[in-house]
Amino acid sequence: MKTPTSFAFALLLTACHDEPLMTFGLDLRVLDGSQPAEQTSASCVDPGASSGATTGSSIVWGLDEAPPHLFMDAEPDAEDNVYRVRVYVSSERDEERLWWKPSEILAERVYDAEFGEGGARDAFGVDFEGQPYTVEVLGVPVTCPR
Repeated sequence: MKTPTSFAFALLLTACHDEPLMTFGLDLRVLDGSQPAEQTSASCVDPGASSGATTGSSIVWGLDEAPPHLFMDAEPDAEDNVYRVRVYVSSERDEERLWWKPSEILAERVYDAEFGEGGARDAFGVDFEGQPYTVEVLGVPVTCPR
């Protein structure tokens, strides 16, 4: 009785992991270019994310401030093993008021397994309301630095 139960459990575990997972993660930081080394936003996604598990963060947004706001998100595409990173301006939320809808995309980059698994680095700049921001991206082959 033990063998069929173990076999069934193994099949169940295999079935649960049919969805592809990312083989790398990304460490994302945003620096305010108007102030030396002033970090405004940071997020990190460990390897193992699945498609649809988008991570987002606000870069410039205060509770009392009226839109527009500046956001960044990282969307994993586990089928192709790439992340699509966007920095965008938003003035309105989606219908459920859970997520801000992009009104203008300021930058968009795609990072593949070679970048992520190799621990490569990239940086690019965006301007928002006359202020420069630098986005730093680090490939994470194992786990996010804490």
